[in-house]
Amino acid sequence: MRTTNLFILRGYVGQDPKPFDSGKIAKVSVATDRSWVDKKSGERIEKTDWVPVTILNERDAQFVLKNVRKGAPIYAECRVAETSYEKNGKTVYGFEVTANVFDLLSRTDSGEGDGA
Repeated sequence: MRTTNLFILRGYVGQDPKPFDSGKIAKVSVATDRSWVDKKSGERIEKTDWVPVTILNERDAQFVLKNVRKGAPIYAECRVAETSYEKNGKTVYGFEVTANVFDLLSRTDSGEGDGA
């Protein structure tokens, strides 16, 4: 059986991308929204999740650093990997999201204005 590790991300850039390794790598934080209605109160609740994304491909990283700015709508195809490190004798677990595809969307591509 063939397996896949594919995480698709559509959202908005929270701050200008940050360069690492002399611009060969870029990191950006992407906001995604979700909402639901609280069953008890009937109140609509909205929450923003922030996803840190790393762009390892040098050509893509340079494109992101040159063209992507805070508030830009983006589409990314990523892979997710578990990470861990030791802190005060305990193992701390986390995850890393690495983009294989990172594209700028136009405002119409992002779903703005269509009720989505």
